[in-house]
Amino acid sequence: MPSETDPGFTLSLHNITITVSDIDAAVRWWHDVFGLKETARSRFDAINADVAYIEGHGFRLELLQPAEGYRVPDMFLDPPEHIRPIGNKALVLRVDDLAQATNRFRDLGVTIVWDQLDLGEGSISTAIRDIDGNFINVFQAGASPVG
Repeated sequence: MPSETDPGFTLSLHNITITVSDIDAAVRWWHDVFGLKETARSRFDAINADVAYIEGHGFRLELLQPAEGYRVPDMFLDPPEHIRPIGNKALVLRVDDLAQATNRFRDLGVTIVWDQLDLGEGSISTAIRDIDGNFINVFQAGASPVG
């Protein structure tokens, strides 16, 4: 019988889904910036969208390009206003060398929202946006801010 801490079934994360405006460009961006590789591509007729799965570093993303996709501007506000609209806010990734990752973002011309920000409690973060403006927070635990 399930309890407060045991739902009675096994649970694991399968993937995170991100809607994109150009699936080919998004696959290239995720490969170039994070080294993720495309593992499958198909058409999802039930929702009228193309889909690509990309994987690497212990996680999997599903990229969806809907036939008639549109932007909701409030979902792409700059911090701290970005947290006001209800819904998903950011993909959060952990790295072991944030300075190196941040330099790579700069070299690739990735949009940087903030650069090696002190989050307190020994963590720093560089926030970026993907080619569609989706917010990605990349952080390093056990680190001090640079500068």
